[in-house]
Amino acid sequence: MHNSLHRSSCVLRSQPLPLARAVIMALAAWSLPAFADDPASAKSAKKDEVTLEAVTVNARRASELAKDVPFSVSVVSGEEGESRRLLSLEDMLRQTPGVDVVVNMGMSNTSLRLRGVGALQKVSGDDSSVVINVDGLPQSPSNASLNVLDAERVEVLKGPQGTLFGRNSEAGAVNIVTRKPTDWLEGYVRAELGQDHQHLVEGVISGPLTDTLSARLALRQSGIDNVLTNAQNGKPLNKLREVAMRGALRWQPSARTQLLLSAGEETIHNRDNVYTLRPYGEPAQISIPPGAMSNRRQVARYTAELSHEFDAFTLTALSGFADTDHRYTDAIYEGRTYQQLVGFLPDGSWSIRGKEKLYNQEIRLGSKPGEKVFWVAGVNLFHNDRSMERYQSYDTFYPANPYHADSTRQFETDTQAVFGEMTVPLGSAFKLTSGLRYTWEKKSTDANWTAKPDNPNPIRTARDSQSLSDSYLTGRLALSYALTPQVNLYGVYARGYKTGGFNDEGTNYTNGLADLPYKAATVDSYETGFKFESADRRLALNGALFFNKVKDDHLLAYDVATFAANTENYDTNSRGLELEGVWKPVKGWSLSAGVAYTDARISNGAAGRMGNVAKDNRVPEVPKWSGVLSISHEQALPGLPLLKSPVLHTKLSNRFVGSRPADPQNTFSLGAYSKLDLRVGLQSGNTEFYLWADNLLDKRYDLYGYYIAPYMPDGSGAQIGSPGRGRAVGIGMNMAF
Repeated sequence: MHNSLHRSSCVLRSQPLPLARAVIMALAAWSLPAFADDPASAKSAKKDEVTLEAVTVNARRASELAKDVPFSVSVVSGEEGESRRLLSLEDMLRQTPGVDVVVNMGMSNTSLRLRGVGALQKVSGDDSSVVINVDGLPQSPSNASLNVLDAERVEVLKGPQGTLFGRNSEAGAVNIVTRKPTDWLEGYVRAELGQDHQHLVEGVISGPLTDTLSARLALRQSGIDNVLTNAQNGKPLNKLREVAMRGALRWQPSARTQLLLSAGEETIHNRDNVYTLRPYGEPAQISIPPGAMSNRRQVARYTAELSHEFDAFTLTALSGFADTDHRYTDAIYEGRTYQQLVGFLPDGSWSIRGKEKLYNQEIRLGSKPGEKVFWVAGVNLFHNDRSMERYQSYDTFYPANPYHADSTRQFETDTQAVFGEMTVPLGSAFKLTSGLRYTWEKKSTDANWTAKPDNPNPIRTARDSQSLSDSYLTGRLALSYALTPQVNLYGVYARGYKTGGFNDEGTNYTNGLADLPYKAATVDSYETGFKFESADRRLALNGALFFNKVKDDHLLAYDVATFAANTENYDTNSRGLELEGVWKPVKGWSLSAGVAYTDARISNGAAGRMGNVAKDNRVPEVPKWSGVLSISHEQALPGLPLLKSPVLHTKLSNRFVGSRPADPQNTFSLGAYSKLDLRVGLQSGNTEFYLWADNLLDKRYDLYGYYIAPYMPDGSGAQIGSPGRGRAVGIGMNMAF
């Protein structure tokens, strides 16, 4: 089921409607019958047809059908996300086979792997193999808020995407497209309540301001108690709270020209996943001093996109700016873990403030939709300033801890690139695609460190200043063949590249040693697949076989006993298959499913600082098998009193994640699990009341795992991790106008 309650059911086109007046009228509009020219009514009538909607994507910086793109693209629509209560990007990506969301002890270290490609253990905030684009503005997973408020769709582009999406897309790209202002009045309000003090309030309004200007405003506030209980006071560790807002203006002075302005801000309190000892206990427990952990992350984004259609091509100019401010304080030592490691709870704390400012400017020329030859070309300028400040940190257990100090570290990146891609028909059935991007990149770092008075290090102050430059070529070559009007076959080779850089946690310079830059990583990617849509447009099926050969991907060699942090490089290979499909067998029923098999392994062992990272070890956190299955049903319920044309909506979704190794050493594995979610709603007119259950069968599973070696000979090691949430149920209401 695609829940379309957010669509307008009352369209007022007779004159431009100022939003101030629209807000008042909208409160009553939901109860009125729809006008004949209402596009939502037309869409509702279209839903009565047992056919699939066409899926349009911007996977190549221009609007085209997903079935025409010569590589794998998985799409989760905003409507699907809402109906399945996928409130964050993390939730959406976990529903995509072949995508692994790696939390690694917190959102500040969040990274993504596609098809097993990505850092073995993230080295820095810039060490990302999958770039996230929010309305064209690139951000790394660690510095991008994962809220998907009022999203039109999320596109997962698999395989290297350096040709059109640039840096840090060694494994692929995630393209978040938000909903745009409309020329008619529409909006919705939604509210939810659930277990563990879970709550959500959300609202959107969109409509015209003048003949040429329209606006959209979206707001959301949500929260829930932490899944972990603090063993020291028996209360939830903290309360997770998020506030998100975004406003957009669209100016269309002519049919050929459009200016789209967008501004958004998200504030997240206590969202980080923190580690605790496995097994977690019942309920899952952590032991740190009450109030010892606080976390606040604020992200602001601003974009301006100007497009103009000339007779022969379209010009697009995109400018973007993002500002991130992340502050957190946390206990260094978790009590349950260190009771097992050393027999008592040490005392230590660190506070960190991370800041980031990024600027992106891109100018593109491209073919117009529907032309026989697809092409796009452009230039891109990117600048990033990132800093980390450690303050008010102390460690009474290990005073020589290099973080028992005050320090600042600044990172700066400048990138320029030129790019282009073209698809040319070869006869009536074949199409050849080729694309190249040449990138120049410069990075620098500057660090200053001052030991605390009781830190025994004979070096009292230290500084590290370095820079590096790189230039590289990325691209792809693809051949597609229309076997029949319903079946497209394709094969693609792509070259991916992820630049080297500087270790965020490097502390060698505090002992007079060098913190060497980590190497660039490269990938050669091969994919062949098919895209099928039945003649009656009831069934769509996509499949792909892939092989990736990665050289010099990154691993953070972190010693939890001494807090020394170094980098190592390992080669990996990944191969596998993916199959995704959507089927509408009869009116009212819809089934979507996906399955992925990924065999990702380290292809060169090394006697590095981490030890036992052997050849043929599996890449951590990548299951061999994963899959999703979702069944939707809509049923009219005539004859119910006091309800106008009631409809019952039911959606049952299951996500399966297979067993996967927790760390590069393959010390232990995280168990396989299935997570079943249910949503049942009763809709009357433009209002729906619904019940929801996440993890209906109350399965227990891990989001993360890691092994800490014994601190002393014959001592005990410890397995740590972060637990997933058990069963949660609640109610909700959605009202559209």
